Amino acid sequence: MNNTLILTALIFFPLWAFSQKMGFDDIDGSKLKPWLLKDKTGYQFAYHFGDSEAESNLVILVGPDKCYAQISWGEWSADGANWLKRFETLSNVRIEGNRFFSDKTNGEFVLYTNGGETTQCLKVYKPWSGVTAKGEYEVGFVAGKVELFFDGQFPQASLRPLSAVELGKMAKADLQLMRNEIYARYGFIFKSGGAMQAHFAKQDWYKGQYADVTPFLTELEKENLKKIQLAESK
Repeated sequence: MNNTLILTALIFFPLWAFSQKMGFDDIDGSKLKPWLLKDKTGYQFAYHFGDSEAESNLVILVGPDKCYAQISWGEWSADGANWLKRFETLSNVRIEGNRFFSDKTNGEFVLYTNGGETTQCLKVYKPWSGVTAKGEYEVGFVAGKVELFFDGQFPQASLRPLSAVELGKMAKADLQLMRNEIYARYGFIFKSGGAMQAHFAKQDWYKGQYADVTPFLTELEKENLKKIQLAESK
């Protein structure tokens, strides 16, 4: 077959005909349809990919001007003694129509109908979970609202842009806690014997694992940290 025929076949061969995975299971790609919304904030969810020790969640946040996305997963430490939380923050995230774009992978928001049940999903072209073979797509299903994936008293600091007005109404102690919760959610190890270490040691969701969590921070969190610090200084 010459190159022209190969190219023509690729252009007209439907995308659903390629093998696709949801977790460890093969799915019928013909049962995937575009998930179309007028308001892209409707795509703001956590999407679950992979399965068992190869599972991960992709949290997508849709702001008024920017979109943010972050993958979280767990893996055993090198000695096998501890289960570690891992994070990867995606860059240059945007949503156009039902299409998802980032530097790591692109994809599309789809609906998967099987047995009379329809599931909201995100199909990614370059999977990261390791459950797919070369050339396969992976489909992640909506795991829940993003609020369920951020612990602490002030999860809004990681979920949306904070305003100077709302921060100006908060007590200094609450501002300090809000700022440090951003780091604590990533497992930052606070100074031994300090107030923050004592506070977070009492939280069942907290586990100190990292001396530096800066690489995990989203652009949204970085912007909010600056706003919080400014409010604290007043």
